[in-house]
Amino acid sequence: MFRLPYELESHTPPYSVDYAELTMGSFNRLHMIRQIDAFSLRLFVSAIEERQIGLAAEREYIAPSTATKRIQALEDLVGVSLLERGRDGVVATAAGTVLERYARSILAELDALVAELSRVSEEVEGRLVVAAAHSVIIDLLAPVVSAFVAERPLVDLSLQEMDNAEVIRHISAGECDVGVFARVGTSGPLDGDTRLLASEPLVAVLPIGHPLADRESLTYRDLADHELIATATMASAFEHVAQRLGRPANLRHVVRTGEVALGMVRAGLGITVVPQRMITAAADSSMLVRTLDEPWAVRQINVVTRGPRATSQTAKAFVDTLIAQTSML
Repeated sequence: MFRLPYELESHTPPYSVDYAELTMGSFNRLHMIRQIDAFSLRLFVSAIEERQIGLAAEREYIAPSTATKRIQALEDLVGVSLLERGRDGVVATAAGTVLERYARSILAELDALVAELSRVSEEVEGRLVVAAAHSVIIDLLAPVVSAFVAERPLVDLSLQEMDNAEVIRHISAGECDVGVFARVGTSGPLDGDTRLLASEPLVAVLPIGHPLADRESLTYRDLADHELIATATMASAFEHVAQRLGRPANLRHVVRTGEVALGMVRAGLGITVVPQRMITAAADSSMLVRTLDEPWAVRQINVVTRGPRATSQTAKAFVDTLIAQTSML
């Protein structure tokens, strides 16, 4: 019986193996396991794909002479020729074809291992605080958070609901890692650490029997003569437009969420303006939806981080997931 070296022994129970099991033809299996390396395997596969050792060396960023020596060492290790020169360059021998098949499998597993370890190294960085407005959580963020924590169970993610303006303040104060907020209109540049995720039109919602019910599209001038119900974000937009037109905004009710505004429209308390996406799920026979014919009548959803130096790898991974999920909507 052949006793394995100390570093390969399993001490519970004692481990030994027949020497014949370690011998494969003209080479020693244990010796091969110890000596073979992933880079030589990758170089060997590159030589087959490029059909030239010189091109394989260039592809793997080593000198041609070094590449030749590595492949020769690989052949010495297995005890057979792996490559032969043909009219179209180097090609694999029968033994080389076998090695190529296993080498590709080994390299694929190693690449998967590196990717998995990279992902885990991001996860273990710990807590991730995401701040977002109520409407953004309902319309977009909830399924993204669910998918993210399912893929990265080691991340301690905390989702905090707040007003759009509060999201910006919390990011500026360093109290959260990622902020997702909405704004009305397309004017004004975005901050360098802010990215546009999505935009959608705003629509006017009226109760049944409203004097404007026979109009297919409306402008702010049409709305201004009637009682308005607005969220805080829309109230700011209405006041800005009203100031530009030189007339007061007829804001009768200001509420926190679009859902509350729609409920008040159903009760006949006035007109509201909400994102079109919200109407898809909420519209019923007690409300009328009309196009809002204004250049500013668009809601933008944006994601903001604390800046390149202050943004963790986990936060970057979350933003990447958010962007990918949003692009599929």
